[in-house]
Amino acid sequence: MEILKQLLKQIPKQIIDDILTIIYPDHCIGCDKILKSGESKWVCDDCSYHFEIRDYRKCEICGRIIYHRGKCRICNSEKVYFDKGYSVFEYKEAVRNAIREFKYRGMFRYGKYLGEIMADYAADNINTEFDYVTAVPLHPKRYRGRGYNQSEILAKAVAKALGVEYRKLLVRCVNTKPQNSLDRKERLKNIKGAFSIKDNVSVENKNILIIDDIFTTGSTVNECSRILKNNRALRVEFFALSCRSED
Repeated sequence: MEILKQLLKQIPKQIIDDILTIIYPDHCIGCDKILKSGESKWVCDDCSYHFEIRDYRKCEICGRIIYHRGKCRICNSEKVYFDKGYSVFEYKEAVRNAIREFKYRGMFRYGKYLGEIMADYAADNINTEFDYVTAVPLHPKRYRGRGYNQSEILAKAVAKALGVEYRKLLVRCVNTKPQNSLDRKERLKNIKGAFSIKDNVSVENKNILIIDDIFTTGSTVNECSRILKNNRALRVEFFALSCRSED
């Protein structure tokens, strides 16, 4: 065994990586194709286009992709508790596939790549000085079933990029139905009262950035923001990996 270890040390790392790639080939996170030599470690050439950061016309409040100037319909017509929102991608095609794999199918390692994208975007586009970065929490039962909180993985990457402390500020006290199966009115009812401030946590006069994976109707981050504002947070913003555009 010792002789084998010594021999392995003499083999260039690139050769070892090439051998491991043959045995355990990397797959594209957007379409699950086996990646070819020379392609990115994470996405194939066909899907790389979908993971490029683009300038979209966005709602001036929540950052949702819109096709007009000003605010989206939701921010124009409903009470929002967050002060500003950001997102990187539109939730469709390869990005949607990657998030589903990351969130529901145990591919937590995708968080490294997706977190790096969010971190780069945050460093270039988010200028508020925050006291804390936090994540939309999972209910303990759902966390045990999934084994991780995908939003927390992303939040830690963003916190590191911004040089801000990551801290758990909220708890999910109600195991709600999955939001993706509900319409907007049902989402609002479903999420109401689902969160509370964590014990022994003070957010008074603090600027807070909430991280989530998908911004759809905004009901989840708005409820989180409401709880933080009711506990005297000074400013609450959110940052999502992806968002649904305004219909």
